[in-house]
Amino acid sequence: MKTRILLSAAGLLLSIILVACTGGSIFPGATPNAIVANPMAPKFLISIDGSGDGTNVNVFPIDATTGALGAAVAGSPFDLGLINGMTLAVHPNGHFVYAADNNGTIHAWNVSETTGVPTQIAAAVTNESSTFYQPCCGAGDAATHVITITPNGKYLYSANHDATVGAYSIGATGALTHISDLNLGACDTGAITANDSYAWVTDTCGNSGPWNVFTMKIGATGALTNSSSVALTQVYAWLWSIQVNPVSNFLYVGDEGGNAQVYSFSIATDGSLTQLGPQIVENGSSDCRDFAHSPDGKFFYTTDDADVIHAFSVDTTTGAIAELAGSPWSGGAGQVVADLSGKFVYIGAGTVMGFSRDMTTGLLTPLAGAVTANDAALAVGIVR
Repeated sequence: MKTRILLSAAGLLLSIILVACTGGSIFPGATPNAIVANPMAPKFLISIDGSGDGTNVNVFPIDATTGALGAAVAGSPFDLGLINGMTLAVHPNGHFVYAADNNGTIHAWNVSETTGVPTQIAAAVTNESSTFYQPCCGAGDAATHVITITPNGKYLYSANHDATVGAYSIGATGALTHISDLNLGACDTGAITANDSYAWVTDTCGNSGPWNVFTMKIGATGALTNSSSVALTQVYAWLWSIQVNPVSNFLYVGDEGGNAQVYSFSIATDGSLTQLGPQIVENGSSDCRDFAHSPDGKFFYTTDDADVIHAFSVDTTTGAIAELAGSPWSGGAGQVVADLSGKFVYIGAGTVMGFSRDMTTGLLTPLAGAVTANDAALAVGIVR
């Protein structure tokens, strides 16, 4: 009996060592010594394009080791009722995907983690204004983040391209249920982001202003209440982009213009914002279209209609940012996403472009090859 116990303990120790060395994990009921794949590893990249022909949802497998994109999965491109898609938001479960269309509809899809095939979860819902905010250049051009999902996966919020922000609960199947619309008295709600306690939305009226960022408190039911606002100065034009840091209390806003600027803010316990010093002008840029933070919050990446991608370091203690030496790289104007393993960054750039990411320095290296999505790829999301 003692020998058997010792052997069992040795087997358990071997399993633990194997898991520690490979990044896998063991769960009760699993086969002894089984290694479970990293749940953060990317499996598929889903892309929508601005072709406007309806058949515009493309899915590509991702090599979790190299980041390379394979040939589109069988059935691509899919017709899921999207006309002029703008941006994608992926649920924390890694396979519910939500798409904002220029006509104000929000589509919900479930992407198979095995085949990559997306299926409609429920009929699309339409926001309060029946349109979404695109600062310029027409439908199919701007990847503005007009929808956002809370990290706990309970709620989706939409900037409604008017005075309001919409609140939706996310059911067990991924279906959206409208909770309410909050009237902020805004000129034009545009880009939006959220953590589990607050949501923030830009308010902008093109070249004329005013340019504000509203803080909204998330209630127990998911409904929003207006908490505070902060006015930005020296904005060139539209407040095109916004994202909260995933691990610390800082928030960043980008504007459009010949000298695109990034504004930094600290977040107080009540969600209110305080600007951290003067805004930073991106290197050789035209505008700041979209943000994506690395999972550790120490870097973020922005896209630009000068067809480049920028990289910034973030001090997660002070919120200070600095553009990395060597930034920007050739890229595009669409949505940017960083995978949760921290190894890769992808952008919609007509073609879909990928980069490997140095997790220590934040520097990017272009991946060989690019995949087409009707040569009009705009928004991208990562399925795990």
